[in-house]
Amino acid sequence: MRNIYFQDGVLFYYGNPAGYLQGRTVVLDSLFHKAELVRYIREKELAEVEVREGVYDRLSEGGVDLRPESPGTERQLRIYQLGQDSPLMMRFVSLAERKKRGYEQPQKSEYVLVYEGETEKFDLEAVWEKFGRRAPSDSAGHALSISDVVEFADGDTSRFFYVEPAGYEEIDF
Repeated sequence: MRNIYFQDGVLFYYGNPAGYLQGRTVVLDSLFHKAELVRYIREKELAEVEVREGVYDRLSEGGVDLRPESPGTERQLRIYQLGQDSPLMMRFVSLAERKKRGYEQPQKSEYVLVYEGETEKFDLEAVWEKFGRRAPSDSAGHALSISDVVEFADGDTSRFFYVEPAGYEEIDF
C-alpha cells in the first residue's frame, strides 16, 4: 500500500509518523490503531503490534531513539531531579523559561540522582511510560516532570535529555 510505508525504521501512515519498528514488533500510536493499518503490519511486515500513547508526538519531535542496539552492553538509565536547595523559580519550567528567568543551562550540581537502573534500550518513550505518571517504588523522586534530566549511559558515553513541556531536549550536563 503506497500510503503505508517504513522509512528508517519509522512507520508512516498517509504521511504521518504513526509508529516505529522495535525488533519484530511495531510500536504504534493509539491515534493510528486502525484495522487497515494493523492488518497491513501483520500481513505484509509479519510483525506484531504494540499500541502506546504518545508515539506520534515523540516521533514528530525526534524523541524516539531508533539506533540499532549493541548486544551484550550494560546500559544505564539515570533520572535526576532538582535538589531541595534549588530555587523554586527554576523548577518545572522549560529551558527557554529557565533562561528568561536568568538561569544558565542545567548544572549537575543543582540536581539529585533519584533513580538508577539498567535498561535494555535507550528509549525516551519507554522512560515516559514507566516514570511519567507516577514514580516506581524503587525511585526516590516524584513522577517524571518538566525540568528533570534523563541520562542514558553506555560504558563511558552518556547522553542527557531535559524534560520539556512537549518532549525532550538533549543537553550538556
